[in-house]
Amino acid sequence: MSGALHAAIWVERYQPGHAAAWDALVAASVNGPFLFCRSYLDYHHDRFEDCSWLVWQGERLRAVFVAGRARTASDSTTLVAHPGLAYGGLVTVGLAKTLNVLAWLDALREAWRAAGFRQLLLKPVPRVFCRQPSDAVLFWLHQQGAHLAGRELNSVIDLTQPFRIGTWRRGNLRKARHHGVVVACTAADADYAAFWELLTTNLHQTHGRLPVHSLPEICRLRDQNPGHLELWVARLGAEVVGGVLVFQDVHQGFVHTQYIGGSPRGKQVGAVDAVLAELLRCKPAAFRRLSFGISTVQGTLNSGLLNQKEGFGAAAETTDTYTLDL
Repeated sequence: MSGALHAAIWVERYQPGHAAAWDALVAASVNGPFLFCRSYLDYHHDRFEDCSWLVWQGERLRAVFVAGRARTASDSTTLVAHPGLAYGGLVTVGLAKTLNVLAWLDALREAWRAAGFRQLLLKPVPRVFCRQPSDAVLFWLHQQGAHLAGRELNSVIDLTQPFRIGTWRRGNLRKARHHGVVVACTAADADYAAFWELLTTNLHQTHGRLPVHSLPEICRLRDQNPGHLELWVARLGAEVVGGVLVFQDVHQGFVHTQYIGGSPRGKQVGAVDAVLAELLRCKPAAFRRLSFGISTVQGTLNSGLLNQKEGFGAAAETTDTYTLDL
């Protein structure tokens, strides 16, 4: 790596005054979903200290690095990308030259060391959320001796290609039609509240946990990130019996099913499958990929959940976590 190239690089810690430049780069990037915009990143600043970085070359902002640490973390020397999101790391614009990316990461590593960090915990942005390939970071991690600390299994549908819904799922769709299930996209607070109630009950009874977001948080994120959050619900009469909350980004080309849930009655009549089928019908016009999310918990596969997703034609894609001693 040339010394001249490295000397031209200037790295600094993110400050609120950088917000406009940060958001402009993320909006133009090949691998920065809307979750990396400050309107989303900053909503949980009370729980996570922002430890993001900017990479300048001359007067030009060339990349940003999304990272932080939990305010309750006992180890303040580990930089996490990102503790409040499912992923983080380097975000670049256009077809960034690989040698440039490697030099930026070298400069960042020096800055992290100088700031007192001793380890990096990184889950790079999954490919399904990227507009173009951006794997230079993975090569750099390998070069630096990073350790593969975890691997999860996501399910993805290529919306540009024909896909086939499985027999079991088609049976549920017939059941939903027979019972008069109606699917619609809604922004009504009352529908969000009804869906959150059944979602919370589902997660608590099935997995003993609650949604990552509270209802007020998800409504605030919806309002602060217009067009990026949509709630699709299934109704029997006036009752919400199922739904899917999607995160979506037209620029990066993806739709992601962030939350899926159905009431006991909704499960009997195939409500969730009806919503998913409607998403698959209408989303290919504007999006290229649909992410169903992971079917693993700390590497353990939930085969029932995986079968449901693959019943809609999804294929497997891994999402990895790396650790690197700095």
